Amino acid sequence: MSIIMGKASFEFTIPECEEIEGKNVYSPIFSTADNMFWQLEYQPNDPEDSNYCLIFLTAIPNPEEAATTQFWSDRANISASLFFKYIGYNRTYKLTTHDYSVRCASWGKSFNKNRNNVTATMGVIFENSIIELKGYNPSLTINPESKDIIETWARQLNVPENSDVLFNVKDGIVYANKSILSQRSEYFYGFFNSGWAEISNKQRKQVKHGANSDSTNTFDKFIIIDVPDISKVLFLEMLRYLYTDEVRFNLVSAIEIFRIADKYLLTKLCQKARVEIFRKLNCKNAMSILFNEAWKWNELKDDIINFIVNNFQKVKDTSEYKKLSAEHKGHPAGIEIFQEILDKILAK
Repeated sequence: MSIIMGKASFEFTIPECEEIEGKNVYSPIFSTADNMFWQLEYQPNDPEDSNYCLIFLTAIPNPEEAATTQFWSDRANISASLFFKYIGYNRTYKLTTHDYSVRCASWGKSFNKNRNNVTATMGVIFENSIIELKGYNPSLTINPESKDIIETWARQLNVPENSDVLFNVKDGIVYANKSILSQRSEYFYGFFNSGWAEISNKQRKQVKHGANSDSTNTFDKFIIIDVPDISKVLFLEMLRYLYTDEVRFNLVSAIEIFRIADKYLLTKLCQKARVEIFRKLNCKNAMSILFNEAWKWNELKDDIINFIVNNFQKVKDTSEYKKLSAEHKGHPAGIEIFQEILDKILAK
C-alpha cells in the first residue's frame, strides 16, 4: 500500500503458478476508513469475451453495516480506479456508478488477458483518501470470502497480517484490527483517539522478545496493549462478538462474558450474557453464582435473588445454600445478601 498526494493505492501480485491457473483470485480484506472494508477479485476469463479478464472491487460490510440499506448507496459514490499491469501492458480505468452492481455490491472492469504467462499485478487507487499508512497483507488466495457476514469476519480475527493491534493477554497474544474495534466499541474508540495507545520502544521490545519468531518481522506496525488479567480464550470470544455480533457461550461461561463486557462497556453483550446466565440458572447453582460473581453487579444480583426467593423451598435444601448460610459472614457482602433475601421473602 502507498499514499501519494492523498491517493491510497493497494496492489497485489498474481504470480505465475499452476496452483492458481484458470482460477479466480482474491485479495485479503483491506480498509480505507474505520468503517469501510474492501476486497479485490481477479477473474481470468470474461464470459462475454475470451480476450479479456475481469477485476472487481467488492464492498465487505462490517457487522453493523450489514443490517443497513443506506450503506450500499454510500459505497456507490466511491471515487476510485482499478488497474492491471504486466510486462507490455499497463491500464487504469476510473470506476463510475455504471460499473456498480447492486446485487454483488461490487464494481468491475475488463482488461486485456495476460497470455504471456508472466507475473501480473492488480490494484485499486482511492481518490482523496485519509487512510492511515499501516501494514497490510499482500497475500492472495483462491478461496473467496463467505457470503455469510459472520463467517467472513470470524476469519479475519487473530490474523497478524490483517491486524494492527496486539493484545498481551494472561496466557498469550491476540491480534485485532483497530478499525473494527473503534467502529464497534465506544471504549476502544475512546482509547485509540485519546493518546493512551502510544507505546514506548521499551514495551515493544519486551513483547517482541516473547513472541513467536515468525511474527517479529512486522511488530513495528502494532499498537501493543497489555491485558494481564484476562485469558486468551475469553478475550478472543469478546473480540469475536465485536467482529461478528455473535458470542459462543459453549466455550466460556456466561458470567465471564458478562464481566469482560462490563469492563469494555459493551452494553448489548452484557445483556446477551445476562439472558444466558438466567437461562442456565437453577436451584442448585443459584447460590454459588450469586456469591461468587453476581453480587458485584446490581442487575445480576437482583435477577438471582428474585429467582432464589421465588424458589426458596427448593433452594434452601441444597448443599450450597446450607454451606453459604453457615459461612456467609466471611463473604464481603454476605450479610447484605442474606438480608436482601430475607426481606424479599418476608415481603412476599
